Amino acid sequence: MKIEALVQGDPDIKPFTRIFHYKKSDKIIFLESTKLIKKRLSNNMRLNINETLGLFFAYITTSLNEGKTISEIQKHIPELLSPHQVMIGVPESLRKLNFTITTNDACSEKMSVTTPIGINEYFFQEGKQTA
Repeated sequence: MKIEALVQGDPDIKPFTRIFHYKKSDKIIFLESTKLIKKRLSNNMRLNINETLGLFFAYITTSLNEGKTISEIQKHIPELLSPHQVMIGVPESLRKLNFTITTNDACSEKMSVTTPIGINEYFFQEGKQTA
């Protein structure tokens, strides 16, 4: 399986592409990488852009292996992470993700996710003190 992601952010951020190849022989590396990313989240550490994309790739791969449809996957990606789980600037850098998913039988499907991580006034809210 090959997943290609065209990443578009704010207008001042140049679009870039990340390609993820998933082979059965790489399964252990893939699972360990995903486990490390999830461990960072469980330790309340914020993810950078590459870790965030890795988590999205893992979700897509796992969901496809479970038989979920592209529309189901597309619907749930924005629910994976909140702005408080990623480093400042990540939500703005990932405004739109266009995925091209090529399965092992050479079938190709496209999926687009706009605002995969909610963008709100999160950086202003962190400094607020509650009584």
